[in-house]
Amino acid sequence: MKKVNFNTPIPHDLHVDYLDKYVVLLDNVHQARYAQEAVLNESFITMLVEEGECTTTINDNEFSLTKGDLLMCTPGNVMERGMVSMDFRCRIFIISSEHTGEILKGTHMSITHYLMSKVARAIHLTEEEQETVKAFYRLFSALSPLPEDKAREHMVHHLLKSFAYAFVGLFIRRGYTTPKDMGTSAEILFRKFVRILHEHPEGRTVQFYADKLNVTPKYFNTICKQVSGKTASKIINEEIVTQAHVMLKDHDLSIKQISSILGFTNQSHFGSFIRKETGLSPQLLRKKEL
Repeated sequence: MKKVNFNTPIPHDLHVDYLDKYVVLLDNVHQARYAQEAVLNESFITMLVEEGECTTTINDNEFSLTKGDLLMCTPGNVMERGMVSMDFRCRIFIISSEHTGEILKGTHMSITHYLMSKVARAIHLTEEEQETVKAFYRLFSALSPLPEDKAREHMVHHLLKSFAYAFVGLFIRRGYTTPKDMGTSAEILFRKFVRILHEHPEGRTVQFYADKLNVTPKYFNTICKQVSGKTASKIINEEIVTQAHVMLKDHDLSIKQISSILGFTNQSHFGSFIRKETGLSPQLLRKKEL
């Protein structure tokens, strides 16, 4: 199965309103050719339909969307070929899964649950809510002419965090936080794990977090796969990489200090881990963030 991630080339016939290494904003999607095969989405995608109609299938569930509908598709979902009307127009936010994890730090756990869980949902927005989504789109677009420096990166980061609250709030107001939807024992345990992980990435091992949750490692891993579609180890490693990315941007922190903060016994062990997960050494990763 083909995978679509943040490094997948954007078709030349799409209009890009904003683009950096973490975020892409698109419109005029009606002009693009649709894939003939199912693809595994590895980014966080939201789409607001402005005109016309479209259909798409995500994890065997068909979505029929019309003007005012908002679609949310998180990483790990399988997307299949859809159809669009000739007058179809939409606005699409695409955010890398790596950056999604970074902007979630410090946010309310209901936000984290939505953006980390393997779900795809669609809701219809009021005209006022549609304008809110479009306003965020315009704000991102307005940043496009600015130099790609740290100032713009910080603005994008905080704007994304605000967008996360506004976006998930649209679903919460429609009852998607009812006990039936988000309150099972597995989901409650998983949300507790995510909170602990954000606060203590230095734990690093499945055993560490299982002990914090007072469950066995086997049960803990089962819960993670059930709720997020990922193993506990994968989630932990992704969080360490995300934290490392953030810390490497701070040149007041040495790589030795970062390795210690993240719970590695020595700098060499940290370097081996980062190279395995990213393909780059911490030194090269730091240069890439310049």
